Amino acid sequence: MSDHKIQKSTAEELSSLKQDYLGGLIAPIDGMWASFVSMADHYAIMCGEDVVGYTAINEEQIMLRFYVKKGHDQAAVFAQIIDELSVKGAVVATQEIAYLSLCMDNQKSISVNALLYRCDPDTEIEVVKFPDGLDFRGITTEELQTAIDFAVAAIGAPEDWLRGYYSERIADEELFGLWRGEILIATGECRPSADQKPYADLGMVVSAECRGQGLATAILREMLNDCRDRALSPICSTESTNVAARKAITNAGFKSQTRILEVGF
Repeated sequence: MSDHKIQKSTAEELSSLKQDYLGGLIAPIDGMWASFVSMADHYAIMCGEDVVGYTAINEEQIMLRFYVKKGHDQAAVFAQIIDELSVKGAVVATQEIAYLSLCMDNQKSISVNALLYRCDPDTEIEVVKFPDGLDFRGITTEELQTAIDFAVAAIGAPEDWLRGYYSERIADEELFGLWRGEILIATGECRPSADQKPYADLGMVVSAECRGQGLATAILREMLNDCRDRALSPICSTESTNVAARKAITNAGFKSQTRILEVGF
């Protein structure tokens, strides 16, 4: 029986615990998944007047993060959260060892959602030469609408969300385009992490008509070399079912040893 209290809080109020948690992981958390955690409801785990941990639960009652300091009964607190907050399941990365173990103790179903990748510092990365007529460069503010239209067509992302997201990426010089003349045929992202330095999240999208030509691999290699010039450690992820993306990422020089799991309770 847990003697802890679960109290609604905010990500900002729990930021120091978040840093403690991330600093103790054996591998970095992918930036996209970390953003899902930041958007979820946050709860402080209280022991008396002290905050000794936290959890993040999304609107579908899925747990995305669980952390309790040493010296407290983690299993009892975990069970208490599931009961009090009607938690249906969890999303957990395999590098989150303590959290993963508790999920396994309570699981009724489990599946692999995504593969997480890193590139070793000693991996040799080819110098990229894009095909003649193609230009890979940063996307400007004036090209924002072009980038939005591209992403809507290529991956079906919502335009309203893209406008805010791409505006931030462009302002921080983190969004790149592969152009054939004035036509945008692919994009790449390199987002240095604010919480997990010196890691940087890489991503790419290629238009449907230009896939299968090695452009995704070339874009990743170009950004990998740029990361090394900037002393950044690149990471990325893709859904387990996206065979083409997995091939492009591996061909670029990345290796995957960790996974994102979906767990049902």
